[in-house]
Amino acid sequence: MKSTQRHAAAAAGLLTLVLSGAPLLAQQRGTQEPPQRGGPPGQDTPQILVAVLQSPDKALGVQAADEIRRRIQVEHSAKELYAVPKQAINNTLEASGYRPDSALNASDLMELAKQVHGDYVLDGKISKSGTGVRLDARLLTRTGQQTLAQPLTPMDGKDAGDIAKQADHQISEALKGMPAYKACANDLRAQKYDQAIVDARKGITAYPNSTLNRLCILSAYSYQKAAPDSIIAISNQILQQDPTSMIALANAAEAYKTKGDNDKAIEYNIRIWKADPSNQSVVESIIAALVNSGAPEKALPIIDTLLAQNPGDTRMLETKWHLQLAAADKGAAGMWKQAIATGEELAKADSAKATLEFYQRQIGAAQRDSDVAKVQEFAARAAQKFPKEPSFQLLLAQSYLKAGQLQQALAAARHAAEIDPKNTNAWLIAIAVQNQMSQGDSAVATAQKAIAAGVSKDTIGASLLATAGPALKKAQETKAREDWEAALKAAQTVDAIAPSPQSKFYVGVSAFSVGVDALTNVQKLYKNPKEKAQACAEVKVAEDNFATAQVAMPAGGKVDPGTAGQIMQGIAQYGQYIPQFKSALKCK
Repeated sequence: MKSTQRHAAAAAGLLTLVLSGAPLLAQQRGTQEPPQRGGPPGQDTPQILVAVLQSPDKALGVQAADEIRRRIQVEHSAKELYAVPKQAINNTLEASGYRPDSALNASDLMELAKQVHGDYVLDGKISKSGTGVRLDARLLTRTGQQTLAQPLTPMDGKDAGDIAKQADHQISEALKGMPAYKACANDLRAQKYDQAIVDARKGITAYPNSTLNRLCILSAYSYQKAAPDSIIAISNQILQQDPTSMIALANAAEAYKTKGDNDKAIEYNIRIWKADPSNQSVVESIIAALVNSGAPEKALPIIDTLLAQNPGDTRMLETKWHLQLAAADKGAAGMWKQAIATGEELAKADSAKATLEFYQRQIGAAQRDSDVAKVQEFAARAAQKFPKEPSFQLLLAQSYLKAGQLQQALAAARHAAEIDPKNTNAWLIAIAVQNQMSQGDSAVATAQKAIAAGVSKDTIGASLLATAGPALKKAQETKAREDWEAALKAAQTVDAIAPSPQSKFYVGVSAFSVGVDALTNVQKLYKNPKEKAQACAEVKVAEDNFATAQVAMPAGGKVDPGTAGQIMQGIAQYGQYIPQFKSALKCK
C-alpha cells in the first residue's frame, strides 16, 4: 500500500479515514458463473476480490488466485462471504485495457475492487520455495479515501491448493474482527473515544492479529491526547503485524519527539522513508531532525537514494551539499572533498545556484581541506562572476603570495584596492608584495596612496617598517656607511608617511651610526691639509646626523630604552668634538 499521508497530520490520519467513509455496504449483484452456493449475496454480505497474485511465475500467480477463490466459494455461503467471480474480474480487466492474467499493484487492485463492488482485496505475492510454495499476503480495504491493510501470516504449502486452504482460513479469521472495527469507527464518528477503545479491544479478542482495530485505538488515543507512551505502545503493536504501517510509524515518531527522544523519533522517521522513499515531506522532516540532532551524515544515504531516483535534482543536490558541509564541520573524515565535489555538481546542474554565498562556502571548504589549488580556482571563478566583490581578489592575492607568484598577487591586490579603496588588507598585501620584490620606492608610493584613500597611518606605517627593518639589519651586519645611509633613508621615508616610535628608533639608530662614521673619517682627514674641505664636509655630516638622532631618539626610546640611552650618551660624548674640529679646520 502506498501512503501519501503527511507526517504532520499522521496523529489524526486514521480518524479522518473512518469518519469520511460510509458503512461498507454491498450492492445488489447479479449471479455469476460458476454460482457460489447459497444464492446471490445479500445486501450486507462482505465481498472479496481475489485477482491474479504477484509472482515470478505468472502461471503460478493465476493458479493460486483461482484456487483461493474457489476455496472461498466452496467453504462459504454467498450470504456469509462472497468471492467476486473470475468472469466479472476478467471482463472488467479487459474493458480497462488489461490482460486477464495481469497481476496488479495495490492501487490498481483497489480501483478494480471499486468497479466490481469488492469490499476486501487479497493482495499478495506467491513464489516457489524449497518445499513447495510460499504466499505473503494481506487484506486491503478502503475507508473513506484511504486504503488500509491487514497483514496475514506468511503461508508455506506444498502446492497452490494447500496455500488456498491456509489463505481461506486466515481470511476468515481476519474478518472476525471487522464487526468490532466498524463499531469502533462509528464510535469515533460520535466522539465516543472510550467506547471506541472498548469495541476495538473486542475486535482484538476476536482476531488477536487485528491491525485495523489497533489503528482505531490509536486514533482514539490521538484525539484524547493520550500520553506518548500509550501511543508508542499501541503503534508498536501495529508494527509487529505491519512493519510498514505509515499511520503507526508516524504516530510513534511524533510521540517520541514529544517525549524528547530525538534518536527514536529519527529511527521511526527513517522507517517511514524506507517504506515510502517518494514521500518528500517525510524526507524533509528526517533531514531537519538529523541536522538538529547533530548527525547530518546519517541523512546522506537518504539523499543519495533520492538522487539515484532523480539524477540532477538540484534541490536534493543542494540539500546534500549543505549536509556534507555540516558533517565536515563536525569532523567527518573526507567530507570536505565530498562537499566540494557536490557543490561543483550543483553549480553544473544549475548555474543560478553559484551565488556569492555559494563561492564563499566552497572557498571555505577548500581552505579547511588545505586545497590551495581549489581556493585559487574558486576565487578566480568568483572574481570573474562578481567583479565588484573585493574579497575574492583578496583571496587570490593571498593565495598567489603564499605560492610565490608575486606579480599575480600584486595585480590581484591592486584590483581589490580599486574596488574598495578603503580596504586595508588590499593595500597591505600590495605593500608586502612590493617589499618582497625589493621595490621599496613603489611600496612607499603605495603606502601614500593608501593613506590618501583613508587607511590608518598606524596600520600602513607598521607595514612600511617591513621595508626599513631589513635595511637596518643589513647595515648592522656590514657596518658599511652606504648601508647605514640606505637604512636612514628608508626609516625617514616611513617616518614622514606614518611616524611611530619604531620609525623614530630606526631613524635614531641609523643617523647616529652615520654620524659616528663621519666623525671617524674627520679624524683620518684632519692631519692632511689637502683634505681640509673633505674633512669639513664630514664634520657637517656628523653634526647634522647627531642632531637628527637627538631629535628622534627620545620618542624611539620607547622601543628599546637601553639602546636609546647609549645613543644619547654617544651623541653627548662625540658631539663635544665637533666644535673643536670646526675651529681647528676653520670650517665655514
